Amino acid sequence: MIFACQQVGGTIDHPDYFDPILKHADSLSLHAEKGSPIKFIDSVYNNYPNAGIGDLYKKYDFKRNYFYDKDYAIAMVYVDSVLLILKKHSKEKAYKKLYENAILKKGDILQAEKRYPEAFQYYYQAKQICEKSGDSLFVSDYLGQLGMVCYKEKKYLEAASYFKKCVHILRNADNRDFSIFASVQSNTDNIALSYDRANMYDSAFRYYSLALAYIRNNESNFSNDSSNRRYIGTAKGVVYGNLAYAHYRQEDYTTAEALLKESISINIQPGYENTDAQFMQLRLATLYIKMNRLDECREILEQVKSFTNSHLQPDRDLRLRLLKMQERYYDKLNKPDSAYKYLKAYTNIKDSLDTKNQAAHEVDVNNELENVARQHEIIALKSDDHLKSILLVIFSLFLASVITIAFLIWKNWNRSKQNLQLVAVQNERLTVALRAVEDRDQENAALLKVIVHDLKNPVGNISAIAGLLLEDKNAAPLDKSMYRMIQTASGQAFEIINQLLESKNKGELKDLRTELTDIPELLTECIDLLQFKALKKKQRIKVGKFPPGIAMLDRDKIWQLFTNLIDNAIKFSPDKSVISIHTKRDSDTYTIMVKDKGIGIPDNLKDKVFEMHTEAGRTGTAGEKSFGLGLSISRKIVEIHKGKLWFESEPGKETIFYIELPCLPVTEVVPVNA
Repeated sequence: MIFACQQVGGTIDHPDYFDPILKHADSLSLHAEKGSPIKFIDSVYNNYPNAGIGDLYKKYDFKRNYFYDKDYAIAMVYVDSVLLILKKHSKEKAYKKLYENAILKKGDILQAEKRYPEAFQYYYQAKQICEKSGDSLFVSDYLGQLGMVCYKEKKYLEAASYFKKCVHILRNADNRDFSIFASVQSNTDNIALSYDRANMYDSAFRYYSLALAYIRNNESNFSNDSSNRRYIGTAKGVVYGNLAYAHYRQEDYTTAEALLKESISINIQPGYENTDAQFMQLRLATLYIKMNRLDECREILEQVKSFTNSHLQPDRDLRLRLLKMQERYYDKLNKPDSAYKYLKAYTNIKDSLDTKNQAAHEVDVNNELENVARQHEIIALKSDDHLKSILLVIFSLFLASVITIAFLIWKNWNRSKQNLQLVAVQNERLTVALRAVEDRDQENAALLKVIVHDLKNPVGNISAIAGLLLEDKNAAPLDKSMYRMIQTASGQAFEIINQLLESKNKGELKDLRTELTDIPELLTECIDLLQFKALKKKQRIKVGKFPPGIAMLDRDKIWQLFTNLIDNAIKFSPDKSVISIHTKRDSDTYTIMVKDKGIGIPDNLKDKVFEMHTEAGRTGTAGEKSFGLGLSISRKIVEIHKGKLWFESEPGKETIFYIELPCLPVTEVVPVNA
């Protein structure tokens, strides 16, 4: 036992090696030398150099199961060994379920030893695991254990309820899993047994039939394994025996005898549940006494007595039942002295067990679980008490800090009353100043309106004079071309004045008047007009071949847009430089690119060039003035036409402005001056 608790497992399990060995140990005959399966298991494991954790679990669980009905104390040592080796690995996926099952099995042993307070501590742990894991087989095992507790306390209907829950949970599970098969058949039989003890025979017979039918329908799934075949045979024998007792209580002795003999013939075999066979023999002896077949009863009692004498620690309940049957047999033979001897032996053992188990009749499963839950809550509250004390101290310090801060705020507020009054005076002064600024702004707007209005007349006169000159039939063609340019430029200037007047210096553009406009033609007109300005700085405007492009545009505003950008290129380019103008079109857009080799736009001004009255306005290369309006108005013109305007610039080298305008699909090539 000490070795079992001290041995430490390796990190790798070897199921292919140990599983056949454990099956062979399980198959060893109960009539073989006492303890031979355990000796065999120890011999194999002692000669294996590095058994894994899972391998050791199987070893100790086999020993626990072997000693369960023989010596609960030894069985407890092995279940504790399982818990010890799995504790550090209880969160690992490979061993989590094994650890949880060991908790349930320890509760089972404690319950069998009538140590109910300790048992329910482990059942409560199992309950918490059930609520978190959702493992249907584990939940079924847990409920089955509670059902057995209720059954042993003769609360048969409550036990039947637990057993039904077990079967219900596993109703859709895979019946080819042997552990699930075993759980379903055993709990179905337990339901029948509970109804049987509650004298509800119709329900009992129904569930006995269901248990046998379930075994018949699924036993073929496990026929290849000898250990599973023995288990299935044992299960049938147990159900036959239980069913026989139900028929006996219904006084159907013929059926009861046949079923008991069938049960005994199965479990009396080596390797099967021999102890259960002995109990069934005692039930058959009871039947023979009832039927006055005393010779057959005597033979059975001798067989059972021989079985109990061959075991150093026979089952206590079996020994008690044998003594009781011997007393009844001799009483039936009218031998009171012999009957009294067995009755006395029976009474002495029974009284000792009743005294030991007296507390067992006071157990209530649900109440016990609730009590354990309350105990855990109390422990949790105690463990939290220290933390709460710390939190209370922290809260006290926090409250003191809040009070101190509040006092300082109050003190500063008193000191700042005069400052608040001064702030009020300053606010009043600022309000007056803001009003003065607003009045001045209105005056500036009115002044701009007057200036613009006064400019309209001379500009209009220039346009009119140019018109008169164009009517002179004797004027030379070159002069007429110049007059036409003067008239066009003055007309555009007149339109700009109107826009400034309408926007009241807010940069707004209203009354968009669109018409079908030939973009290359309009662009060419602007270039021709500005060629003379470029020639003054000995610059050359280089153009490519313009693809056709027709769009619904406000001709005057787009003329202003093109003029602004080309004029800027001339203004900010050095003498003798080249200004390039290229265009391209897609299916529904027309893009104009104006490129110069001028001073460029510094990085700190790139975000401001499109603002109204911006500080980005700079002097041209020949000292030309800039008012910072052109690009702002240009962007607004592009935006109201649902287009885009942007630029790329490298300071000191070049600047390229891009204009993208929506256009109509081209159905006819428009001739353009290139």
